[in-house]
Amino acid sequence: MHAHGRFEQEAWTYDPDTLSIYRSFVLLDEQLTPYIRAAAATAARSGLPIIRPLSLIDHTDPRGWSVADAYGYGPSLWVAPVVEANVSEREVPLPRGRWIDFWTGAAIDGGRTIRWATPLHRIPVFVSDGAAIPMYPRGHVADGLGDLPEHERPLELTLWGVPREHRTVMKLADGTRVIWSANEIAARPSRELAVRSMDSGW
Repeated sequence: MHAHGRFEQEAWTYDPDTLSIYRSFVLLDEQLTPYIRAAAATAARSGLPIIRPLSLIDHTDPRGWSVADAYGYGPSLWVAPVVEANVSEREVPLPRGRWIDFWTGAAIDGGRTIRWATPLHRIPVFVSDGAAIPMYPRGHVADGLGDLPEHERPLELTLWGVPREHRTVMKLADGTRVIWSANEIAARPSRELAVRSMDSGW
């Protein structure tokens, strides 16, 4: 999202292709607001940062101190941004465990470095298997958030595999508790909640 320092930063100066890609990432960033604010609340409460180096995620991984261009984003995302021009793929050091490609739903075993395609419209992002990511629906963001209070905005819960304990509970920054289990998917206090599977991709 940082465009300053290298070229004109005003979005209206972008060419149509760049503007389209930029717009899609602005929408995605806004969709992720419930997830990001929950991670920010954790940071305020415990000091655990939103952006997490591999050495913090797995201090026993010997690669942890040498990975400078990939990072954890909150508790469940791993991001490997492209920092070189004119490349079609990059090496991605994945933490241990099983990961799911955010864009396609493909599952990958971690604990190794993989080569991954990097088209301009897809930053390499991976989700920890078993995660549940709370987001705002894309249409709700695209139409403008308006004056609707945060705790009344509709939510979309994306399930990425099955939680290890077959149950997960998350507390959002606005006080909402989102519960997923074999018998229940709910938001408390009650609010509009849609559920997506990672199989559908984006």
